[in-house]
Amino acid sequence: MTYRRMGWLAALALLVMTMGCPKGGSSRSITGQVVVNREGATQPVAEAQVRIWPQDPGAKGELFESEAVQNLRGVTMTRSSGQFEIGSLTSAETHAEYSLLKGWGYVIEVEVPGYYITQADFAYKGGQAWVEVAIDEKPMDVLDTSGGVKDNDKELHRGAVRKE
Repeated sequence: MTYRRMGWLAALALLVMTMGCPKGGSSRSITGQVVVNREGATQPVAEAQVRIWPQDPGAKGELFESEAVQNLRGVTMTRSSGQFEIGSLTSAETHAEYSLLKGWGYVIEVEVPGYYITQADFAYKGGQAWVEVAIDEKPMDVLDTSGGVKDNDKELHRGAVRKE
């Protein structure tokens, strides 16, 4: 292969690699992981719904006048590793998509069956940000050792099978 042909291939490869990058060279995204502490060990939580929304523009927050900020949400699900990524905000009203607002305060909310819904505030300074959210499991078993709860045989329905 000639040097000229290798140069063209290298230029083409560089062009293909940079096509996915937005202007300015760095993309905006919020990535992170949802974890739970079980018996002293941190474990990832899969299939948790993660939602973010902008709350406060902060002192150096980007101006946003396209529509009402309270309509914007970023929503995703965690993978089996507990990790997630949100790269944009979508309007609930117009369904338009916007990039994340640099310099704003955000709320993150995590919801998954069997765990308490968890919310936290964080500041997004731009570029790629990492957010880790620790959630708490709901207790599944209730054990009454007080002796105060008794079976009520009169209220229990034993059922019956009748053949006719």
